[in-house]
Amino acid sequence: MIQWLKRILSSKKAQLPKNQEEQQIVDLIHSLRKKIDMSSIDFNLENKIKAFEFHSLQKKIETLPETYLFLEKYITTETLDSESLREKIQHKYPFLKQYRSFELIFHPVDEQELILCKIFLLRVLQRSSELIGNFNDPNIIAIKTYLESAYDFNAIDVIKERKSLLDFSNEIYSKIKGSLGINAITNIYLNIYKKYFQSYHLLESFTSILNVIPEEILSKDLITFPSKQQMLKMLQKQLFSLEQINERLTEEIIEKKKVEEELKQSEHLKTIILETAMDGTILTNSQGTVLNWNKQAENILELKREETIGKSIYSLVPYKLRQQLRNSFDNYIATGDDDLINKRVETSVNRRDGSIVYIELTIVAIETKDDYLFNAFFRDITNKKIIDNEIREAKVMAEKSAKAKSVFLSNMSHEIRTPLNVILGLTGILQKSDFTNPMVDQKNLDGIQFSAENLLGLINDILDFSKIEAGKLTLQKTDFNLHELISNVSRGFKIKADEKGLGYKMKIESLVPKFIIGDQLRLNQILINLLGNAIKFTHEGEISIEVSTKNMTSGKVALHFQVKDTGIGIPEDKLNSIFESFYQVHKPGKNKIEGTGLGLSISKQLIEMQGGTLIAKSKPGKGSSFEFTIEYEISILKRNLNHQKGSDNQQKHSEYLSGLKVLVVEDNKMNQFFIQQLLSNWNVGVQMAENGKIAVELVAQETYDLILMDMHMPVMDGPEAAALIRASKNPKTSQVPIIACSADVFPESKRRATESGMDFYLTKPINENELEEILLSLKPNTHNSTIPKKDHVHLNSTPDLQEKKVFHDLSFLKKTFDNDTEIIHSVLQIFLDATPTDYQKLSDAIASKDHTLTQQFAHKLKSSFKTIGLTNQASLLQTIETAAREEQKFDLIQKEFENLDQSYPNVIEEIKKCAKDFTPSNS
Repeated sequence: MIQWLKRILSSKKAQLPKNQEEQQIVDLIHSLRKKIDMSSIDFNLENKIKAFEFHSLQKKIETLPETYLFLEKYITTETLDSESLREKIQHKYPFLKQYRSFELIFHPVDEQELILCKIFLLRVLQRSSELIGNFNDPNIIAIKTYLESAYDFNAIDVIKERKSLLDFSNEIYSKIKGSLGINAITNIYLNIYKKYFQSYHLLESFTSILNVIPEEILSKDLITFPSKQQMLKMLQKQLFSLEQINERLTEEIIEKKKVEEELKQSEHLKTIILETAMDGTILTNSQGTVLNWNKQAENILELKREETIGKSIYSLVPYKLRQQLRNSFDNYIATGDDDLINKRVETSVNRRDGSIVYIELTIVAIETKDDYLFNAFFRDITNKKIIDNEIREAKVMAEKSAKAKSVFLSNMSHEIRTPLNVILGLTGILQKSDFTNPMVDQKNLDGIQFSAENLLGLINDILDFSKIEAGKLTLQKTDFNLHELISNVSRGFKIKADEKGLGYKMKIESLVPKFIIGDQLRLNQILINLLGNAIKFTHEGEISIEVSTKNMTSGKVALHFQVKDTGIGIPEDKLNSIFESFYQVHKPGKNKIEGTGLGLSISKQLIEMQGGTLIAKSKPGKGSSFEFTIEYEISILKRNLNHQKGSDNQQKHSEYLSGLKVLVVEDNKMNQFFIQQLLSNWNVGVQMAENGKIAVELVAQETYDLILMDMHMPVMDGPEAAALIRASKNPKTSQVPIIACSADVFPESKRRATESGMDFYLTKPINENELEEILLSLKPNTHNSTIPKKDHVHLNSTPDLQEKKVFHDLSFLKKTFDNDTEIIHSVLQIFLDATPTDYQKLSDAIASKDHTLTQQFAHKLKSSFKTIGLTNQASLLQTIETAAREEQKFDLIQKEFENLDQSYPNVIEEIKKCAKDFTPSNS
């Protein structure tokens, strides 16, 4: 373009030979001169024409525009205007187009004006930069670039271009005036005006240059203005131009009004469609400015239309979506494609209150003349998303659970077989023993007991887990000796620690009360689980258990329990997972450590049921710590801690209880004998009834101080008999204390006892001390002040039903009867006499698939087995009883009976040997 501008104001080398080119120029002037009446021309023009012939070729070219325009002024008439003349000249002398300074004359007037103004402003910038250096102002640089560009007159709007050139002129003048001063800049404008444009002063378009010369310079009267006639023509032309503009604007306004009305109708229809649409719609421009926001968008996002119009969409969406939208808009504008535009996607946004709403979003790009618009259509899919997530999570959980339970069942095979193998193996060794080495025999018995306890613990874990999952596990409150519980638990685990070469520490803070009220069984279970894990995962170092008080108020104490080890530890990312059901941190493999994966899960839930939280802390290779706090009530019972068995104290009790009359309702011969012997030691009168029907008849005939009532009996069971006794109109009959006695530990059995009117629940085997307390509470403590006082059991209220500790092997019998070999022998002999018959009846009931008889005989046998410490077999009988009561399939019952039947012959042989050992002659 710069070269083009230079060619405008300078000659271009002619293609003709120099002499021929010059001759043609002279011929042109002579031909024009011949058309003029020389007598009418101005003297100065005559001199200029004469002088023209003597100029050099270059000078001829430079002065040719002005000379031609002078001659054209005299040639043009009403019949030959300047435009027609120029067409003829251009046709006759085509070489003139080679001279850019002259070629300008052939352009229409409007184009001449724009070219002259553009060239003038560009010359001003060029001359100014020669004086002050190149311009760094971005606006001036942009103006200069524009002025150097060529015009496309087919596409240009003349009116707008005039306005642009005027704005450029003002900005250029303002910029260079500050750098050069008014005098220097005046000289620049004046010199350019004189040097380059006096040749065109005869053109009608010449006056347009004045539009781009600042008023401040024009006012100095240094520029030669056109003649009044030219000024008048210029004003007339501008007026005509304004009239044309006005006419065109009027037509445009009318047309615009018409279009606006149509658009208004269209807009109204569009608004109705958008406002009634089920989808939210948001319209933005390419910068993200919100242009429209419909009613459904208000409902989904909880933002009113007036709060969003004109705002940036980026300020209304989450950061992640904000960046995505911005990148997508820019990418689509640049490339015409994007992953988000014109696609259906799912994403999330926030409502006003911060809540998340999931939406299905489609953004449609709309290309307009000046910009891109983006219209977003979206619908609320939150509920669908929640359902999809729930289905997905349920599927994952189901797969995870199925996998975990598969691992669990695989482990169970090993977990059950391990203690069973030990029990069966050691039992076989004892069967072959000649009992000449008591220490070895005792060690084998200890091994059997420990394995049996492990197996029972495993089964209890499974039962507890099923109860917890079903929401049926309940907590039982009783007062118990906490110190004794901790000592008993520690005693067993210290043996295990010694076997592994580990240290074992037990610490009970001095402020910890000895007697508290709570669920003794569940606390025992929790501690066994935690200590068992500590032993299992520790190979060197020590295990410790510590009990301390966290807070103590009147009647209550918050006890803090902590079990620590120096074992292999648990990775930090697994600390939360270890409490999941069936979960094991150390997967099966080379260093497989067995277990069901239920212990910690059950312990955690048991602790939470008691208002506590199980907290695990661990570092791999350093060890682990498990701690929890549970609030207990402090027991108000004043117990005789040593339970003195001295002959004097026993004698006093016997004298004090003498005269009491107790009705024992029990169908099991061995249990009858057991209770008979126990009560006889205290000189208590005993009467037996083999079922509930006989008991009801006896109570109607005689008065009793207490009734010990079995729960499960033929003819009439315990709850039914108790309900009939309570319904009696005789106060002495209806108010007699009734104590439930049963080997059944299920909550529903205890609930039945309470609902039937029984006052208390004792778990078989019956604990001597518990029964003694009940009997002592029946008589006022006035007969003998020397009798040791015991707190009375509140029989006439409805206390929490209680679960008591089960004694294993023969230790329970030995303790109850003070190692009285004669009584123990009698108990064992009754077991041997009664059990085979009942066992055969159970076998027949199972074979005939009779649920009722199966439940009845399983319960009866279970009580006998528990009394002499056959815990494993009693557990199998408990499973059979439960399955029969729930009328489960006999496949399960048959399988459990087969397990029982495998050990039954050995059990009978073992008891026979025990009975022989306890005969009076062998004692």
